[in-house]
Amino acid sequence: MTELLDFETLIQTFDDLPMGVGIFEVPDTSDSKSIRYIYMNKVILYEMRKAKEEVFGKKIIEVAPEAFEHEGGLMVMDTYRKVAAEGKSINLGLVEYSNHMVAGTYECSVHPIKENYVYVMLRNVTELEQKKQELEQKNNELRQYAIIASHDLKSPLNTVSEIINLIELQFKLDDSLSELLHFISDSTHRMRNVIDALLDHGRIGQGKEKTMVDCQKLLEVIQQDLATKIKETNAIIEVGKMPQIMGYKTELRLLFQNLISNGIKFSKPGLAPKVKISAKKLKGWTFTVEDNGIGIDKQFQEQIFNIFERLHDRRKYDGSGIGLAHCKKIIELHKGEIWVKSKPGEGSAFHFSIPCSV
Repeated sequence: MTELLDFETLIQTFDDLPMGVGIFEVPDTSDSKSIRYIYMNKVILYEMRKAKEEVFGKKIIEVAPEAFEHEGGLMVMDTYRKVAAEGKSINLGLVEYSNHMVAGTYECSVHPIKENYVYVMLRNVTELEQKKQELEQKNNELRQYAIIASHDLKSPLNTVSEIINLIELQFKLDDSLSELLHFISDSTHRMRNVIDALLDHGRIGQGKEKTMVDCQKLLEVIQQDLATKIKETNAIIEVGKMPQIMGYKTELRLLFQNLISNGIKFSKPGLAPKVKISAKKLKGWTFTVEDNGIGIDKQFQEQIFNIFERLHDRRKYDGSGIGLAHCKKIIELHKGEIWVKSKPGEGSAFHFSIPCSV
């Protein structure tokens, strides 16, 4: 027969947990001032800067009257009452708490035990939140630097382009010089595209909020945007039944557009491109964008998602080499995964997953 743990062992286990756990009695669910401390583990006692003798069995109003003096504290008290009355857990997310000895930010959730009793789980994330704010500030500085740097980089490129135009207008050029100027012009154009692509990569997900995205309508719009390319290549685009998902609409549009465009671009000579888009509900949604193109060798199937990774001569297949890096960043933004299954000469199937909870 399995031996049950004794009460002291259980208490010691709760005391030594790395996160705060506290038990409260709510004798009157209509009166916050009736709420009483029953048990607080070491983490919560430390955050309160109190000994258990000062807390256990006493009312919150007696031990921490400051909790009733600000909006955050009153919200927590009200949550204890609500959970005790309704018997349903509530996740409060981030909560600010302070007294004359301590101030901080905490992740907090409240859960029912039995009638008139609840327990709270608490984690101090003050330092983590400060680091996040510092990181966001540095990211903002880097974005501003990128914008300024891109402007400074584009200025000489624009000057080169203008000089080339003046030379072509004012001088009669032989074929070799004309070809050289054309090469320089193409190079500056590619450099300008690379700068724009880097800026776009840095902006993915910035200052955006998730919305409900109808992927069926989104793909209709993308096909309209790509109509000229589809007509020129006689491409066939097949779209299965698509779901509605929570996500970043602009980024999802860029994701699908990049994958469809690649399916058209990397086609076999003499064969009309065919791109098939489908979706399957698993734990979340898994999408597939499949083409009948030239395919990708197994040894390159991971590195193609790296920034500026090119497998082909740009004279044959143009582009900045950053499109699939965009796709990877967008999927990571949605907490999903992206991968490819392919064989040379047999086309490629790009799969990406997006959890339902994003």
